[in-house]
Amino acid sequence: MPTWRIRIKSIRIPPRARWVAIFSALFLTSAIFGLQPDFAADHRAWANASNPPIVLLTPESFAIAPAAPTRAPSTRAPAAALTARQPVRADSLFDALIAPLATEAQRRRADMARSDPEFSKRIDGALNEGRVNFLLFGYGETHEPPFTENALIGSHTIISYDRRTRRADLVSFTHDIRAPEIEREMSKRGGKPTALRIDSAYTVGGFRLQRKMIENATGLAIDYQITFRDAAMQRLIDNVFDGVQVTAPMAFDVHPFYLDGVKYPGGHFPQGPQKLNGRQAIQFIKTVPVAEGSYDRVLEHNSRKSLVFDALLRALDEKYTDRAFWLKGATFVANEMLGGAVVCDFDPLALIVNNIGGVMADAPKFLASEKASAPRLPKIERSIYIVDPAHGDGGVQWVNANAAVNPITQKDIDAGVYPTLAMEVPLNANPYGDLVTGYWTSVRALVKESLLNLRGVPLNAPPREDTE
Repeated sequence: MPTWRIRIKSIRIPPRARWVAIFSALFLTSAIFGLQPDFAADHRAWANASNPPIVLLTPESFAIAPAAPTRAPSTRAPAAALTARQPVRADSLFDALIAPLATEAQRRRADMARSDPEFSKRIDGALNEGRVNFLLFGYGETHEPPFTENALIGSHTIISYDRRTRRADLVSFTHDIRAPEIEREMSKRGGKPTALRIDSAYTVGGFRLQRKMIENATGLAIDYQITFRDAAMQRLIDNVFDGVQVTAPMAFDVHPFYLDGVKYPGGHFPQGPQKLNGRQAIQFIKTVPVAEGSYDRVLEHNSRKSLVFDALLRALDEKYTDRAFWLKGATFVANEMLGGAVVCDFDPLALIVNNIGGVMADAPKFLASEKASAPRLPKIERSIYIVDPAHGDGGVQWVNANAAVNPITQKDIDAGVYPTLAMEVPLNANPYGDLVTGYWTSVRALVKESLLNLRGVPLNAPPREDTE
């Protein structure tokens, strides 16, 4: 009788693939357990007993991806006064998902108030009440003919979610704004005192400097920061959302653009709804429209960015009860963090996975209570673009225009401080004084007026001549 021998050949799985598989398995296991009634009941009883949460390992735990600055261990410290009135009731599935982020945001603010004497000065308490704020910093290549063939730029966008109204506000900045915080950081290192743009903060000083700069500029507490390459956004739309449905306000042509070192040809976007893949969405947002002279303001970069944000929210509203969608999302996050294309100053996988089991267990209750006519996910309430009024909502202006009314700006131009006049500054600003009360005042006033629906807030206070 013949003897059969089975030889099993070992298979080598790359380390990156192993980690993606581990994170995906953890996420899916948590979601599946959350749907089991017995496990869900045990889970809620365990949570009510105030046991500490299980902390799952993340890429940051192993320093695989660029890690965030050292953080204090999680505690149940009381929130600072400016966050003490945050609502805690979760009446929707989204509220339940964001609840741990809101709790962690309170703890972070309390820690910052204790460790940083300038924090309370930067932060506007009334503006931050009830809000959780996320700072997105996306960066990539730009092609702006005829002046720029290929350059690396970045842009900052704050997503400020108001838990009381369940609405989100967007605050975006043009990359051309002068940021004295970066200049002062460079001076400490012996650098030449020259005007530097806002999008170099992360490169120069990481999350710490970027947070300080944006808090100075807006008065909003930056609770969470995420930096990403524009190619990561392309993969998010392709691999997680399977494309995105965007409605163009008018037909327009765009110039060629660069993505990950590859130059793609120009394109055309017809007016009306259309489904875009990831690359088309990046082209829709960042490329320069073809136009003789100036183009319509509805085609400004920030306007097109808001259209894509809206489209992603609508898609998320349709998909967010689908476990397969969240599995793809977890895989995407793990993959991008391991590859370094997405870097956070918090542990997104830990916050999501530790919470997803309990949330999914309560999903039927939430879905039953959410009427078809009521929005399940937040809508964008306001979108503010901090840029010269000719292109957006103001708060800043080109330096040559500002020099006509601000002698400090004119003096800096004469002294050669500006490497180019294609930069913008706040109105009547003094970059050498107190930056909260003397430089960013017009931007802070615009943000507060817009987000709190105020009227009569002065945007043109005279420049202060005091220095630090």
